[in-house]
Amino acid sequence: MFFNFRYPIILFILSLAGLMIGMAFKVMHWPGGQMITGSMIMVQVIAIIWLLIIVIKTPR
Repeated sequence: MFFNFRYPIILFILSLAGLMIGMAFKVMHWPGGQMITGSMIMVQVIAIIWLLIIVIKTPR
């Protein structure tokens, strides 16, 4: 059953790393920080929704 959870968790962790990079861009006032941060938050929301669907649909 763990293998069902693998991909959304990996996606969430990678987007968390991308979010940290985007926040570093925002702190240093480099261009593109807002876009990176916003897109990584959207990816995290998608990963959470995907994980919730897997949890709801698992046989009990």
